[in-house]
Amino acid sequence: MGGPCIVWLLWAMVFVISAGGEFVKVGVVLDPSTTVGKLSNLSIQMALSDFYSENFKYKTRISFIFKDAGDVVEVASAATVLLRDGVEAIIGPQTTEQAMYLTEFGRKYEIPIISFTVTTPSLSPKQNPYFIRAAQNDLAQVQAVNAIIQMYGWREIVPIYEDTEYGRGIITNLADALQQNGTRLVRRTMIPLSASETEILKELKRLKDMHETIFLLHTSGCVGRMVLSLAKKEGMFSEGYAWIVTNGLSSLIDPILVSKDLDSMQGIVGIRPYIPITQKLQNFQAKFKQRLPLSLSSTSPNLFAVQAYDTVWALAMAVEKMNYSTTHTGTATRKKLILHEIKNTKFEGISGNFSLVDGELKRSTFEVFYVVGEKEKIIGLYCHKKGVYEKSISKPIWPGDTVDPPRINLTIGIPLKGFPEFVNANIIDPQKSSGFCIDIFNSAVEVLDIPIRHTFVPFVDQNGKSNGSYDVLLRQIDMQKFDVIVGDITIVANRTELVDFTLPYSESRVSMLVSERNDKKDENMWIFLRPFEWNLWLVSFISFLFTGFVVWLLECRVNTDFGAGPPQQQIGLIFWFSFSTLVFAHRERILNNLSRFLLIIWVFVVLILTQSYTANLSSMLTAQRLRPSFLDANEIREKGYFVGYQNGSFVKSFLITQLQFEETNLKAYGSPDEFKEALNRGIKDGGVAAIFDEIPYIKVFLRKYPSGYRMVGPTYPTGGLGFAFPKGSPLVAYFSRAILNVTEDKDKMRAIESKYFSSDSEDTPRTPDSALNVYRFGGLFIITAVATWSALLIYLTQFLLTHWPDSSNDQSPFASKMFEMVKLFYRKHFVHPSSLQSSQSRVYSVSEMAEDKTMQIENDDDNSTEEANILGVVNEDQAEDDA
Repeated sequence: MGGPCIVWLLWAMVFVISAGGEFVKVGVVLDPSTTVGKLSNLSIQMALSDFYSENFKYKTRISFIFKDAGDVVEVASAATVLLRDGVEAIIGPQTTEQAMYLTEFGRKYEIPIISFTVTTPSLSPKQNPYFIRAAQNDLAQVQAVNAIIQMYGWREIVPIYEDTEYGRGIITNLADALQQNGTRLVRRTMIPLSASETEILKELKRLKDMHETIFLLHTSGCVGRMVLSLAKKEGMFSEGYAWIVTNGLSSLIDPILVSKDLDSMQGIVGIRPYIPITQKLQNFQAKFKQRLPLSLSSTSPNLFAVQAYDTVWALAMAVEKMNYSTTHTGTATRKKLILHEIKNTKFEGISGNFSLVDGELKRSTFEVFYVVGEKEKIIGLYCHKKGVYEKSISKPIWPGDTVDPPRINLTIGIPLKGFPEFVNANIIDPQKSSGFCIDIFNSAVEVLDIPIRHTFVPFVDQNGKSNGSYDVLLRQIDMQKFDVIVGDITIVANRTELVDFTLPYSESRVSMLVSERNDKKDENMWIFLRPFEWNLWLVSFISFLFTGFVVWLLECRVNTDFGAGPPQQQIGLIFWFSFSTLVFAHRERILNNLSRFLLIIWVFVVLILTQSYTANLSSMLTAQRLRPSFLDANEIREKGYFVGYQNGSFVKSFLITQLQFEETNLKAYGSPDEFKEALNRGIKDGGVAAIFDEIPYIKVFLRKYPSGYRMVGPTYPTGGLGFAFPKGSPLVAYFSRAILNVTEDKDKMRAIESKYFSSDSEDTPRTPDSALNVYRFGGLFIITAVATWSALLIYLTQFLLTHWPDSSNDQSPFASKMFEMVKLFYRKHFVHPSSLQSSQSRVYSVSEMAEDKTMQIENDDDNSTEEANILGVVNEDQAEDDA
């Protein structure tokens, strides 16, 4: 122990003896080889002197026994010696490992263990009743660190922490807190305490090669200084980088701000518990510097030295309370009383309000600062209820002497495509790469609310050619070579096991592209039948006959154009009238109003049918007689023909697993020109029967080669095109929202699409001419059927009402009446004198001539009366009675 320490110890002993009080032995276990140990020893001695100078009437006096301990073994030895010396409390396990041993020691021997430097959450006073933490738990700074990161919009942070219980203590909790706000810890880097400069430099180079720029440093002083110094040498303190240091290192910044360390700390942002500047603190700092040895003359008291000072004051108050409450107790009871009293001690110390909650110090405010020049400047304060708020109008000066906060650097892999409309990778200057997918990504970056800096890297080999398929490209994310993959990446199930995709920015389906050939089947003499399918021909023929029959029935009794002639002539008239309407060549008069109504409907139907027939036949005769070479993928597979697909596309596995093609029958092509050549060569000349690809690529091909090729067959849905990120990346959600904003902006999407795809091109594949079927004219046939049957029913109703026998004169049953009505209907419509004459001999007897004459007169009377009745002149029954 140094000379000043001995002087202070002798002075304290003389003061206590002169005061005549009771002694309470307290052990102090620190490492004087470290700055923290040296400053804490001095602070403890000052606190003992200052306390009893102000409270000289106290009946108890603390007597410190100092033991040097640099590791756990020395701590164990020192604790055993102190226990033999009769100490009633131990102050100062300096590291987590030391504190963990002493905590078990205190539990076993029931002696209070007090630490003002151990902050790791794994060592909790709740679980260790004899352990008192006169410092703040590291978990208290988690939300403060999170608030800083969210304030600058960073979404990926690289934690660098030492491989100790202290270093690992808050990483899990910090990762959980960041995850709630869409930020994650990546590339976690642990630094062993025994790590050499070479080992640390190797880790830093690895992070630099991965283009990581935002770092969180959670280490003790010695490791932290080494990491920062080596990072400066590696060029990781230039513009675009950011370093955040936690309490363990930032609490030591003041005492290590010497010339050799300043240069490697310019622009770092630190967080530590806030200590208000009071007069008591300023007096302490002044006296502290006066008593420093020459070797530490340029050093200032750090947070641990301040907390050591307040810890001694709290212990001294507890000892006095213990002695005042009971003076004659055993040693074990005194230790418990000291433990109880110090937990309930509250006072205003130089670090602020000293109050233990659950055995540890509680403070809710942190200060955020940055280092610039030879000093530090406060950015703001963090309070759990208020968050971070500005205390200084000046912005932080980040590494590289810039006020612009560092952005998230993304290394973006882009494929080398044979379809430059989608991705046109510029190998010489990748940042000038273009294409539909690139423009969508750049537009999404523009609407993001987080700072992004990206670099495009084409996925090519040393010869400038594609370095593999899309699946190989996606695996580069897991290998940490790329942060994002931007391109026409189709979202399919097996790829989601490798990466996370954003929402699709473009729909996509798989279809079949084939060549066209002349259709010789159209060159035949029966082509005039092809405009209509057989079912339409059949229904049309039936409709013609039925309509002609109904018109004849309605007209035959009153119209000589319909009612004259033998039966075969009447049947011919029905056919003639029906089909003459096709060319509107009918000349027969129409007298019945129902017939006129029906004829109007029928002529309209005939007009539609004839015009449709003419249009479809004209199209078939005049259009180029080209048909797809194949219409069905099953036919191609069953005949064993070769098919093609785009090189590197997922379509290969789709053809094998979904469409059951043999892998030996698949050929890969890389550009539209290769597609064309393969289709032109065909199945007999080393080509392919069809090309299977996603519809956007087929449309690009058809725009470039609009004639001679066609997209046919069913389409098979996929997940669309999206951007690929590492599994669990928080950027996926942000980019998905940005993509929605871009795709919902119709003007922006239209501008991007028209830039790479011709707007005047055909958007949908052509379909071959097809015959018309009955379904397309179903409405017309329903209308004419309703009109025809309605006219027929109305006519039959009128006939029955007109000829129904008078019930007063006829008592026949209803069935007999109906039978007579049917006979009458048949006789009046289907039996005519002209027809009878034509069927008999031209030589008659006198009696036969008289009988025929009588029948003719009766028939003439019936016909004339019928006509007069229809015209509204006389009643038919009255005419028959008169006859």
